[in-house]
Amino acid sequence: MHEIDRLVAGIAPDPGPGSTPIARELLEEITSVPVPERRRRRGWLAVPRPRRWATVPVLATLAALLSFGIAQAPASAALDIELVDDHYVITVKDLLAEPEVYQRQLRARGLDITLDVVPTSASLTGQLIVINDMDQLMSGRMVPGEGPITTIDAPGPCERFAGCPIGVKVPVDFDKKAEITLGRRALPGERYKLPPSIATPGEPLHCVDYVNKSVAGISALLREKGVTPSYIQYGKRAAPSAPGGWYVYDGVMSADGQALLLVGAEPTTRREPAPPSRC
Repeated sequence: MHEIDRLVAGIAPDPGPGSTPIARELLEEITSVPVPERRRRRGWLAVPRPRRWATVPVLATLAALLSFGIAQAPASAALDIELVDDHYVITVKDLLAEPEVYQRQLRARGLDITLDVVPTSASLTGQLIVINDMDQLMSGRMVPGEGPITTIDAPGPCERFAGCPIGVKVPVDFDKKAEITLGRRALPGERYKLPPSIATPGEPLHCVDYVNKSVAGISALLREKGVTPSYIQYGKRAAPSAPGGWYVYDGVMSADGQALLLVGAEPTTRREPAPPSRC
Protein backbone atom coordinates (compact mmCIF):
# COMPACT_ATOMS: atom_id res chain seq x y z
CA MET A 1 0.00 0.00 0.00
CA HIS A 2 1.29 3.46 -0.95
CA GLU A 3 1.82 5.78 2.02
CA ILE A 4 -0.87 8.16 0.75
CA ASP A 5 -3.38 5.30 0.82
CA ARG A 6 -2.79 4.95 4.55
CA LEU A 7 -3.63 8.61 5.06
CA VAL A 8 -6.61 8.65 2.71
CA ALA A 9 -7.98 5.40 4.13
CA GLY A 10 -8.03 6.98 7.56
CA ILE A 11 -9.88 10.12 6.52
CA ALA A 12 -12.25 8.86 3.85
CA PRO A 13 -15.23 6.67 4.75
CA ASP A 14 -14.22 3.08 5.42
CA PRO A 15 -15.32 0.95 2.42
CA GLY A 16 -14.94 -2.36 4.22
CA PRO A 17 -12.23 -4.67 5.55
CA GLY A 18 -8.64 -3.53 5.56
CA SER A 19 -8.78 -0.54 7.92
CA THR A 20 -5.49 -0.37 9.82
CA PRO A 21 -4.94 1.00 13.33
CA ILE A 22 -3.24 4.08 11.90
CA ALA A 23 -6.19 4.62 9.58
CA ARG A 24 -8.59 4.55 12.51
CA GLU A 25 -6.40 6.99 14.41
CA LEU A 26 -6.35 9.35 11.44
CA LEU A 27 -10.11 9.14 11.08
CA GLU A 28 -10.60 9.94 14.76
CA GLU A 29 -8.09 12.80 14.63
CA ILE A 30 -9.49 14.47 11.53
CA THR A 31 -13.16 14.05 12.38
CA SER A 32 -12.79 15.12 16.02
CA VAL A 33 -13.13 18.83 15.21
CA PRO A 34 -16.74 20.08 15.56
CA VAL A 35 -18.52 20.62 12.26
CA PRO A 36 -20.44 23.90 11.77
CA GLU A 37 -24.21 23.77 11.40
CA ARG A 38 -25.10 22.67 7.90
CA ARG A 39 -26.67 25.23 5.61
CA ARG A 40 -28.78 24.46 2.57
CA ARG A 41 -27.03 25.45 -0.60
CA ARG A 42 -28.02 24.81 -4.17
CA GLY A 43 -26.25 25.75 -7.34
CA TRP A 44 -23.53 23.16 -7.89
CA LEU A 45 -24.02 19.85 -9.53
CA ALA A 46 -21.40 17.23 -8.78
CA VAL A 47 -21.25 13.76 -10.16
CA PRO A 48 -19.43 10.54 -10.35
CA ARG A 49 -16.59 8.60 -11.79
CA PRO A 50 -15.43 5.13 -10.77
CA ARG A 51 -11.91 6.39 -9.95
CA ARG A 52 -11.15 9.61 -8.16
CA TRP A 53 -11.78 13.50 -8.56
CA ALA A 54 -14.33 17.00 -10.56
CA THR A 55 -17.34 19.47 -10.49
CA VAL A 56 -19.56 21.33 -12.94
CA PRO A 57 -21.81 24.40 -12.51
CA VAL A 58 -25.49 23.56 -12.57
CA LEU A 59 -26.29 25.38 -15.83
CA ALA A 60 -23.52 23.64 -17.73
CA THR A 61 -24.64 20.30 -16.36
CA LEU A 62 -28.26 20.82 -17.22
CA ALA A 63 -27.29 21.92 -20.71
CA ALA A 64 -25.31 18.71 -21.15
CA LEU A 65 -28.20 16.63 -19.82
CA LEU A 66 -30.65 18.35 -22.13
CA SER A 67 -28.39 17.43 -25.03
CA PHE A 68 -29.21 13.81 -24.12
CA GLY A 69 -32.92 14.61 -24.18
CA ILE A 70 -33.27 14.36 -20.41
CA ALA A 71 -35.87 16.44 -18.57
CA GLN A 72 -35.17 18.33 -15.36
CA ALA A 73 -36.39 16.82 -12.09
CA PRO A 74 -38.70 18.71 -9.71
CA ALA A 75 -36.94 21.45 -7.74
CA SER A 76 -37.64 19.61 -4.46
CA ALA A 77 -35.66 16.53 -5.48
CA ALA A 78 -32.12 16.10 -4.10
CA LEU A 79 -31.24 13.85 -7.04
CA ASP A 80 -32.18 14.06 -10.68
CA ILE A 81 -32.98 10.47 -11.70
CA GLU A 82 -34.21 9.99 -15.25
CA LEU A 83 -34.89 6.85 -17.24
CA VAL A 84 -33.02 6.89 -20.55
CA ASP A 85 -33.37 3.68 -22.57
CA ASP A 86 -32.35 0.88 -20.18
CA HIS A 87 -30.38 3.05 -17.73
CA TYR A 88 -31.07 5.52 -14.97
CA VAL A 89 -29.12 8.73 -15.44
CA ILE A 90 -28.42 10.28 -12.05
CA THR A 91 -27.02 13.65 -11.05
CA VAL A 92 -26.90 15.38 -7.67
CA LYS A 93 -28.92 18.60 -7.38
CA ASP A 94 -28.59 19.29 -3.64
CA LEU A 95 -25.12 18.57 -2.28
CA LEU A 96 -26.18 19.33 1.30
CA ALA A 97 -29.25 17.13 1.51
CA GLU A 98 -29.51 14.66 4.37
CA PRO A 99 -28.20 11.19 3.39
CA GLU A 100 -31.59 9.58 3.87
CA VAL A 101 -33.04 11.89 1.22
CA TYR A 102 -30.68 10.44 -1.40
CA GLN A 103 -31.34 6.90 -0.25
CA ARG A 104 -35.11 7.38 -0.40
CA GLN A 105 -34.96 8.48 -4.02
CA LEU A 106 -32.60 5.65 -4.99
CA ARG A 107 -34.65 2.98 -3.18
CA ALA A 108 -37.78 4.26 -4.91
CA ARG A 109 -36.14 3.21 -8.21
CA GLY A 110 -35.25 -0.19 -6.78
CA LEU A 111 -31.56 0.68 -6.47
CA ASP A 112 -29.65 -0.58 -3.42
CA ILE A 113 -27.08 2.20 -3.72
CA THR A 114 -25.74 4.24 -0.81
CA LEU A 115 -24.66 7.76 -1.75
CA ASP A 116 -22.36 9.62 0.62
CA VAL A 117 -21.63 13.26 -0.22
CA VAL A 118 -18.60 14.30 1.82
CA PRO A 119 -16.55 17.51 2.24
CA THR A 120 -13.31 17.88 0.31
CA SER A 121 -11.03 20.49 -1.24
CA ALA A 122 -11.62 22.56 -4.35
CA SER A 123 -9.23 20.31 -6.27
CA LEU A 124 -11.30 17.20 -5.55
CA THR A 125 -14.80 18.66 -5.63
CA GLY A 126 -16.85 16.33 -7.79
CA GLN A 127 -14.46 13.40 -7.29
CA LEU A 128 -16.27 10.10 -7.19
CA ILE A 129 -15.42 6.70 -5.76
CA VAL A 130 -17.70 3.83 -6.79
CA ILE A 131 -17.82 0.38 -5.24
CA ASN A 132 -20.00 -1.68 -7.56
CA ASP A 133 -20.48 -4.66 -5.27
CA MET A 134 -20.33 -4.12 -1.50
CA ASP A 135 -21.21 -7.75 -0.71
CA GLN A 136 -18.22 -8.94 -2.72
CA LEU A 137 -15.99 -6.44 -0.96
CA MET A 138 -17.24 -7.40 2.49
CA SER A 139 -16.56 -11.06 1.72
CA GLY A 140 -12.88 -10.17 1.24
CA ARG A 141 -12.83 -10.55 -2.53
CA MET A 142 -11.45 -7.95 -4.92
CA VAL A 143 -14.00 -5.71 -6.62
CA PRO A 144 -13.17 -4.74 -10.23
CA GLY A 145 -12.58 -1.03 -10.77
CA GLU A 146 -14.85 -1.01 -13.81
CA GLY A 147 -18.42 -2.12 -13.33
CA PRO A 148 -21.99 -1.73 -14.52
CA ILE A 149 -22.20 1.76 -13.01
CA THR A 150 -20.63 4.10 -15.57
CA THR A 151 -20.27 7.84 -15.95
CA ILE A 152 -21.27 10.50 -18.44
CA ASP A 153 -18.42 12.89 -19.19
CA ALA A 154 -18.87 16.56 -19.89
CA PRO A 155 -18.65 17.41 -23.60
CA GLY A 156 -15.50 19.10 -24.84
CA PRO A 157 -11.89 18.95 -23.63
CA CYS A 158 -11.05 17.98 -20.06
CA GLU A 159 -7.75 18.71 -18.33
CA ARG A 160 -8.39 16.62 -15.24
CA PHE A 161 -6.39 13.39 -14.96
CA ALA A 162 -9.45 11.51 -13.66
CA GLY A 163 -11.84 13.01 -16.21
CA CYS A 164 -14.74 15.47 -15.98
CA PRO A 165 -17.91 13.47 -15.30
CA ILE A 166 -21.31 15.15 -15.12
CA GLY A 167 -23.52 12.15 -14.47
CA VAL A 168 -23.67 8.46 -13.62
CA LYS A 169 -25.55 5.74 -15.51
CA VAL A 170 -26.95 2.72 -13.69
CA PRO A 171 -28.61 -0.20 -15.49
CA VAL A 172 -32.31 -0.46 -14.69
CA ASP A 173 -31.81 -4.11 -13.70
CA PHE A 174 -28.82 -3.38 -11.42
CA ASP A 175 -29.33 -5.76 -8.47
CA LYS A 176 -26.17 -5.45 -6.41
CA LYS A 177 -25.44 -3.37 -3.32
CA ALA A 178 -23.25 -0.44 -4.36
CA GLU A 179 -21.69 2.53 -2.61
CA ILE A 180 -20.82 5.90 -4.11
CA THR A 181 -18.76 8.54 -2.33
CA LEU A 182 -18.94 12.00 -3.89
CA GLY A 183 -16.80 14.97 -2.91
CA ARG A 184 -18.44 18.36 -2.37
CA ARG A 185 -16.71 21.62 -1.49
CA ALA A 186 -16.15 21.79 2.26
CA LEU A 187 -17.97 24.47 4.18
CA PRO A 188 -15.91 26.89 6.30
CA GLY A 189 -14.45 24.98 9.26
CA GLU A 190 -15.23 21.51 7.93
CA ARG A 191 -12.58 18.80 7.90
CA TYR A 192 -12.14 16.86 4.68
CA LYS A 193 -13.50 13.32 4.52
CA LEU A 194 -12.14 12.93 0.99
CA PRO A 195 -8.64 14.37 1.42
CA PRO A 196 -6.35 15.16 -1.51
CA SER A 197 -2.63 14.52 -1.52
CA ILE A 198 -0.60 17.64 -0.78
CA ALA A 199 0.88 17.12 -4.28
CA THR A 200 -2.45 16.92 -6.16
CA PRO A 201 -2.81 19.59 -8.89
CA GLY A 202 -4.24 22.65 -7.16
CA GLU A 203 -2.76 21.74 -3.78
CA PRO A 204 0.25 23.49 -2.15
CA LEU A 205 3.00 20.96 -2.96
CA HIS A 206 1.99 20.07 -6.51
CA CYS A 207 5.16 19.31 -8.48
CA VAL A 208 7.28 19.56 -5.32
CA ASP A 209 9.54 16.57 -4.58
CA TYR A 210 8.86 16.50 -0.84
CA VAL A 211 9.38 12.81 0.00
CA ASN A 212 12.35 12.30 2.37
CA LYS A 213 12.79 16.05 2.72
CA SER A 214 13.12 17.43 6.25
CA VAL A 215 10.10 18.21 8.39
CA ALA A 216 11.52 21.69 8.98
CA GLY A 217 11.94 22.45 5.29
CA ILE A 218 8.57 21.14 4.11
CA SER A 219 6.76 22.73 7.06
CA ALA A 220 8.30 26.09 6.22
CA LEU A 221 7.26 25.72 2.58
CA LEU A 222 3.69 24.89 3.58
CA ARG A 223 3.49 27.86 5.94
CA GLU A 224 4.71 30.16 3.15
CA LYS A 225 1.68 28.98 1.19
CA GLY A 226 -0.69 29.66 4.08
CA VAL A 227 -1.00 26.02 5.18
CA THR A 228 -0.60 24.89 8.81
CA PRO A 229 0.92 21.39 9.08
CA SER A 230 0.36 18.76 11.75
CA TYR A 231 2.18 15.44 11.95
CA ILE A 232 1.59 11.76 12.47
CA GLN A 233 3.86 8.74 12.83
CA TYR A 234 3.01 5.10 12.35
CA GLY A 235 1.22 3.90 15.46
CA LYS A 236 1.07 7.38 17.00
CA ARG A 237 -1.60 10.03 17.30
CA ALA A 238 -1.40 13.22 15.25
CA ALA A 239 0.49 16.05 16.91
CA PRO A 240 1.01 19.77 16.21
CA SER A 241 4.81 19.41 16.10
CA ALA A 242 7.58 16.99 15.07
CA PRO A 243 11.39 17.12 15.16
CA GLY A 244 12.63 19.36 12.37
CA GLY A 245 15.32 16.88 11.35
CA TRP A 246 12.84 14.07 10.72
CA TYR A 247 11.70 13.10 7.24
CA VAL A 248 8.39 13.60 5.44
CA TYR A 249 7.00 10.41 3.92
CA ASP A 250 3.66 11.62 2.60
CA GLY A 251 0.83 14.00 3.32
CA VAL A 252 -2.75 15.02 2.70
CA MET A 253 -4.76 18.19 3.05
CA SER A 254 -7.07 17.66 6.04
CA ALA A 255 -9.04 20.94 5.78
CA ASP A 256 -8.79 24.31 4.07
CA GLY A 257 -5.34 25.64 4.99
CA GLN A 258 -4.39 22.54 6.98
CA ALA A 259 -2.18 19.57 6.09
CA LEU A 260 -1.39 16.27 7.82
CA LEU A 261 2.13 14.94 7.19
CA LEU A 262 3.25 11.36 7.70
CA VAL A 263 6.77 11.60 9.17
CA GLY A 264 9.52 9.45 10.66
CA ALA A 265 13.03 9.52 12.07
CA GLU A 266 14.56 7.61 9.12
CA PRO A 267 14.13 8.14 5.36
CA THR A 268 11.50 5.95 3.75
CA THR A 269 12.59 3.47 1.10
CA ARG A 270 9.10 3.18 -0.41
CA ARG A 271 8.70 5.69 -3.20
CA GLU A 272 6.06 4.70 -5.71
CA PRO A 273 5.58 6.71 -8.89
CA ALA A 274 2.92 9.40 -8.76
CA PRO A 275 0.16 9.48 -11.41
CA PRO A 276 1.02 11.65 -14.42
CA SER A 277 0.22 15.35 -14.04
CA ARG A 278 1.21 18.62 -15.57
CA CYS A 279 3.83 20.60 -13.68
